[in-house]
This record gives sequence, C-alpha cells and structure tokens, in this order.
Amino acid sequence: MLRELGAEWVGWSPLGDRTLPDNVHGLYFGGGFPEVFAAQLSENEAAREAVRAAIERGMPTYAECGGLMYLAEKIVDFAGVAHEMVGVLPIAAHMGKKLILGYRQAQALQDTPLLQQGDSVHGHEFHRSTLSNSPRSPLYHLQSYNSPPNPVPEGWATLPNLHASYLHLHWGATPEIPGRFLQSCRFFWEGKGERGKGKGGD
Repeated sequence: MLRELGAEWVGWSPLGDRTLPDNVHGLYFGGGFPEVFAAQLSENEAAREAVRAAIERGMPTYAECGGLMYLAEKIVDFAGVAHEMVGVLPIAAHMGKKLILGYRQAQALQDTPLLQQGDSVHGHEFHRSTLSNSPRSPLYHLQSYNSPPNPVPEGWATLPNLHASYLHLHWGATPEIPGRFLQSCRFFWEGKGERGKGKGGD
C-alpha cells in the first residue's frame, strides 16, 4: 500500500547496519522477535544511537510489537538478563510465559503520524512480553472482540512523531493509515511539521 502511494522502501538492519540510510524520511519497525536477537541488538550501539537521534529530531516513526520493544529502554529476556535498547520509550519489556493473543478494536485517543484522535481501528496482538509501566497518555482505548466491554489504555507516543504499540494494525481495513503516515513523512522532508508531525492526509 505504501509503494502504491509512491513510497520507496529502503532496507536496513538494526543487527548489521551502524547508521541509517541517507535521505530517509520515516521509520517503520514491524513486529518480530527481538528477544531472540536481544544481545546483538544491544551490542550494535551505533544503530541504537542513530535511531534515537532520528526520532528525537522528529522523523515519523511507526513501531508495532517487536518494534515497540526495540524502542524501549531495555528487553529483559526469558533468563532475566537485561539488554539495552534504543531508549526513546521509558519502559522495559519483560519476557514471560503467557501468550497474549487476539483480535482487537481500538479508538485513538490522540493524533499520531498514522491516526487522528477518535479514529476506530482494528488489529491483533501476539506477544509474550509485558511492559514495566503503563503510558501516561496512551494512544488507544483497546478492546478485545470476545470479552465484555472493558477498554484498556495502550500504546506510546512520547513524541508527536512517534506511534508505538503492541497492536498490529490492519491497514487494509483502514486505508487512510498509510496515506497519513506518508503525509507525515512529507511534512518531515519539507520541514513543515512540528517535530515532523503532519496533520494527516486523505
């Protein structure tokens, strides 16, 4: 969907690359299993510093699940060993035995590079980690499909250009999402957004 809207993907690895590619205008950290590579991710301090600097200077950033964990201060693996991560989120991700799994619906509580306040979105959770503390200003009210109404706060936006959450968003159900993300990237590229944050595109 991003390519169809004119985006160019630039490959990059937090394991092997030490700097970000030149002329990128947004960061996308998808899901995965960073706990498996926690030691290597931690050892690549140059990459962690490059990511933190880019986010702090306003580059629009989307991070879901494993991406959220990478942006945390640390990952505590199954053996209880702590590994330093990027550190733009004031949390630690602790690995556990319980699998948190299911489809979710959520309502955005604030504007982000992908969403506008009040948007209803859909997605799923799949993770064995929990976070050391809850967000003060959460992205969402999150609700499971198969339980009584009991929305919980979820998601982090410590900077206006950052969207980090356990929720794997279903972009196909909300095609406005990639357009808004690319609009945020254009604002950053053109230097028009507050710390790189656009108002969202149609």
